[in-house]
Amino acid sequence: MAGTTGESLGWDDEVQASNSEYTVLAPGKYTYRVDKFERQRFDGSERMAACPMALLTLSCANAKGETGSVQVRLYLNKRQAWKLTQFFKSCWLIDPGTADGASYRMPWGQVVGATGELELSNRTYDGRTYNDVRRFVVPLAPAPAPAPAAAAAKYGAL
Repeated sequence: MAGTTGESLGWDDEVQASNSEYTVLAPGKYTYRVDKFERQRFDGSERMAACPMALLTLSCANAKGETGSVQVRLYLNKRQAWKLTQFFKSCWLIDPGTADGASYRMPWGQVVGATGELELSNRTYDGRTYNDVRRFVVPLAPAPAPAPAAAAAKYGAL
């Protein structure tokens, strides 16, 4: 538990200096990398049934060189299938061209280190401002490969 809640210090303990500070990023598009993936449990609410939950820690950077981190919760609930699909498509863990309604197995073993693009916003809670993932940006599917030269020769130039 020390990793998520900190480690207790004694009054006379030595402490290592740390300049770690939470950086609030400007809203906009950022590239991201998944640094950490934790399996957790959501206890449910009036709006959503209890379900497994993925807590992801993402490192973000934009074209201006601004960097920071954001945590996002992905709920393994059918009501949230759209967000799960958006995440997996954004980092190419499933084909971005996967049709709506198609089935796929969630590739959780490949999540750490995955990269993609997201749209970041800010939210305020208890007087503090936090980075928040507005949406994961799904890349455009790659264009189909050009026709082989043999086919063009067979039918002639159009």
